[in-house]
This record gives sequence, structure tokens and C-alpha cells, in this order.
Amino acid sequence: MSQHALVLKEFGHPLVLESRPIPKPEPNEILIKILSVGLNPHDHKIRDHGIIVKAEDLPYIGANDIAGLVELVGSNVSSFRPGDRVFAQANTRSLDGGGLQQFATISADLVGRTPPSANHDDVATLPTVAMAAFIALFHESGLGLPLFHGMKEFDYPSQSLLVIGGGSSCGKLVIEFARLVGFGKIIAIASKMPEKEAELRKLGATLVIDRHAENLAEEARKVIGDDLIYAVDTINIGDGQKLGVTLLSTHRKGTLITLLPGNVDEAAVADKNARHDVRFSMGIGHLHRELGVQFWQHITGWLDSGSIRYLPYRVIGGLKADEVNAALDKIAQGETVKNVVHPNED
Repeated sequence: MSQHALVLKEFGHPLVLESRPIPKPEPNEILIKILSVGLNPHDHKIRDHGIIVKAEDLPYIGANDIAGLVELVGSNVSSFRPGDRVFAQANTRSLDGGGLQQFATISADLVGRTPPSANHDDVATLPTVAMAAFIALFHESGLGLPLFHGMKEFDYPSQSLLVIGGGSSCGKLVIEFARLVGFGKIIAIASKMPEKEAELRKLGATLVIDRHAENLAEEARKVIGDDLIYAVDTINIGDGQKLGVTLLSTHRKGTLITLLPGNVDEAAVADKNARHDVRFSMGIGHLHRELGVQFWQHITGWLDSGSIRYLPYRVIGGLKADEVNAALDKIAQGETVKNVVHPNED
């Protein structure tokens, strides 16, 4: 049996439509019939610039946010049955795991059940951005904040968190998870257009600082003060991450977690008296399995209760190479609307 897939054959070139075999699940895996798959900014960066993926890994099937129906279960899997509605963060390290195809395999313990009130497109907006936010906050490679155990002792209500890029898809999820655990102050640097500020406040931001402000660092420092020790930068790369370091406390050790690689010039922040950490966090549940399993055990309940919300999206019907490549081009140009693709739609 064969299926269709959109395949990256060479960096800097468009994805192409090909046929390939439908994989069989290993004993601890399930095979998902993908009914919706979400595109993310890293998908265009892999296609155009080869970030994360190496030349020897080509051909490559991208897109990590998958949703659909369980088609087959491995011999050791008892938690799912064929026909179950599920969603997951696809494992694109394997051709059989990539999202831009009609069927993909994935480890059964890294899969969530789609809430009864949601459709496949709703949940396909979330896995990568939600997992990236989750890891940035709660994994030791991120801020390492307590979750489930030790939360009361930590006293979240007395803590502040800065989210740079709060209006990005991932920034919104960082804000929501921060609200979920009870941060007292959640400060977002984002566009301060009235409707966007209102949205961020609804998600949990207690303060929004205009990212277009002149002398942004100086203006933000006036508002934030000099006690900030937790910050997440969801959008900046390279020297742009200096903003986050600058806003950390000068007398307390602070940590900035970045979701893109960078290299902050230490000379630019040499006036700090206290040490600071800058860490790049990889938002991939397969690499942080213990926390990834916890995420998938709880995400359906958080969605059902409204603690975490779906993102807006537009639909691309079918694995149409021209339309998917055009959507990736628009993402590269800065468009932030989520695109979801229906691989099994003609």
C-alpha cells in the first residue's frame, strides 16, 4: 500500500509530491491517518535554510502538528484503538513520522486524545508551540520551574515572568501555561494594538509593553524594575536576544530561555553585577520523554477546561505542493496565521 507525501529533496527548493509506502507501526507505536497537519515557522526555515536538519538527512518529510484517526496499533499498545481521534507532535526524525503525508507512525505514549468538543484542525494548531512553551517553562533545559510537585512551596503568585514575543503563537502558549501555574505577574512584549493587547490580557498577561516603543529596553526597564529573574524569548535570534538579557535583574541571577539559537555579546551586558544564564530550549517532546509523556497525559484536560485555547487557522485542502510551498513562503515573509493541511483530502 502506498500514500502521497510532500518531500524536501534539497534545501532551498520547493517541496515535491511523491508516493511512498504506508509504514507499519512498531510494537509500541500507532499508525495515524492524518486528517490535519499544522505548519510552523521552522518548516520554512528547514526548507529554505536547512536549520536543524542536515544534508545527510534528506529526503525529509516535515510538519510536526498532526491530528487524525488511529489506523493501526502496535502489538504492545492497549491505550488506543483504531478509530480513536488523536493528535500529537510528529517525530520528523524519521520519514515514517513526518506530518506532510497521509499516514505516519508515532510512539503511543506521546499521543493525546482529541477533546470531544474539538475538531482535527483545532488540535493541529497546538502540538509544537504548546510543547515548546511547556518545555521552556518546566524542563531543566528551560527554566526548570516546578509542575505538579512542589508548586505550593515555590509560591508562584510572588513571581514574575517576561515573555518576549508574547503575540506569537508560542508566546501565547507561554502566557497561558504561566497563568495556569499561577504566576503573579506575566509581562508580555508584543504589539499593543487594542485588540491584540485585549487578547493577551484574556490569555493571562497582566501587562503588555509595546514592542514598537522607542528605546524599548529603557522603557521596559522602567516598568519591569530590577528584580526580574525569569524570561522567555520566543522570536529573537542571534544578537536580538540581548533585549532579554538586558531586562534581567542586575543584582539577582536571572535566566533567559530562547526558542531560537543565538549568541548574545557579553560586552553589551557587561554592566550587570549578577550572573545570568541564556539557554536555547528545544521544544521537542521526543527529546524530553518524561516531560513529554506528562504533557500528553494532561493536555486534553487542559483543553477541555479552557485553560489552554486553540489558535486561529486557515485550511489547505489536500497535499497540493504549490499551495503548501506558497504558505511556507508567506510564513517566511512574516505572516503569523496558522495553516493546517488536509493530507487525505482530494
